[in-house]
Amino acid sequence: MWILIVIVIILIASYAYITYNNLTYLNKKTDKEFLELDVFFKRRISLLPNLINIFNSYNLEKETLNRISFLIKDDYEKQTVKDKINLNIELNNLLNRLWEIADANIILKQNPVFLNVIKQFDLAEQEIVANKKYYNEIINKYNKKVTHFPSNIVAKVLKLNLKYPYNIDETKRKVIKMNTDNREVIKLEDKKKEEEF
Repeated sequence: MWILIVIVIILIASYAYITYNNLTYLNKKTDKEFLELDVFFKRRISLLPNLINIFNSYNLEKETLNRISFLIKDDYEKQTVKDKINLNIELNNLLNRLWEIADANIILKQNPVFLNVIKQFDLAEQEIVANKKYYNEIINKYNKKVTHFPSNIVAKVLKLNLKYPYNIDETKRKVIKMNTDNREVIKLEDKKKEEEF
């Protein structure tokens, strides 16, 4: 009888130890993956003032520009991860609106400053899409551990909470088509829809 009790205690302790290590690892990994994603969020945000100035000079889409200006006026570094994720999801939607306007404006698409800014945006957004996949994968694993029994018991003891994925629909990504030497060049390519987590 005592042997059985000891075996059960050892099994529970072993499970708790393994789960603790796993949760600790996943918690640190989610933070690391967000920091990598956030580098490209910040790069995209740093390009927004130039983009706003260009659109303002053409007197285009004032309401969208005002909303973008409002979103980026606060100190980004002081925001929580949740706030940063929500801000970037909204920025993604607002930028899609700007890309629609730009795609319909032949004069704007001939502006070399605008073309340079678009190229920089494209590079940053390609990195966001690539890093989003890894970030969401690790968030999904972490959130399952935090919410599913019996690992959720250990998570409660550690006071671990759910974390926030960066969910955007890549199929809604807008395209800016440039006509150069009678050739159509896609400056912002459609991204393949990634698996939703």
